[in-house]
Amino acid sequence: MKTYPIVEITFSPTGGTKKVADQISCYLGNITNTVNLILHDVSFSDVTVPSDSLAVIAAPVFEGVIPDIAIERMKEIQGNHANCVVIAVYGNRAYDDGLIQLKDTAELCGFNVIASVAAVAEHSIMRQFGSARPDEEDSKELKKFAEEILEKLSSDKELSTDYFVPGSHEYKRLGNLNVVPKASASCTGCGKCADACPTGAINKNNIRTGDSSKCISCMGCIAACPKGIRKLNPVFLAAASLKMKDLLSGRKPNEIFL
Repeated sequence: MKTYPIVEITFSPTGGTKKVADQISCYLGNITNTVNLILHDVSFSDVTVPSDSLAVIAAPVFEGVIPDIAIERMKEIQGNHANCVVIAVYGNRAYDDGLIQLKDTAELCGFNVIASVAAVAEHSIMRQFGSARPDEEDSKELKKFAEEILEKLSSDKELSTDYFVPGSHEYKRLGNLNVVPKASASCTGCGKCADACPTGAINKNNIRTGDSSKCISCMGCIAACPKGIRKLNPVFLAAASLKMKDLLSGRKPNEIFL
């Protein structure tokens, strides 16, 4: 079955979304270009996807929607009528309006969105939920999804982009979580957390905390800390885990719509 040159566009603060995107991309073809929407000090307005490429666009769902900053940066990209797969990655609760929002945004950019995928990755804050996902079982399922996408692409029929995707075009945010990770006195000031922050909320001159007006609670700084000393308040984590246990427990599904 024919495979495609892949342009992979991701917003993945803690790496879970990138893992999902990489697996699907590699099954679909060869990754020829990557666009990292985490970078806060670059412009994406000069990114034009070749029309003969297959774009894979992946972003996480925060509180029912895609983070505003990811949508803003994605809108700078020129889709150039390239075929596209969008992937909304969620932390084992629900993807709510995130997937349809991602599809709508890609279409506004000029992409032909031929498939939409919702996939699970480890929860970025309460990591015991969806732990180690995407795992081996997910990998097998994501491979099947890629095969379905390739089958659609190889069909003699006109590629449809008008298919059902769950969610509302209102893109309803379900909360306004604002928890800012902080480093302990053991912080060495290496600056990796500041480099990883997608909004520039961490000042390298005051690296142990973050600007709450810019922080989107993505946990990218925690994932980037080589010493593991940048953390959330443990009392908050314990309380949040108890409150969300019923909603986040069990194995939630991956889904494809095409």
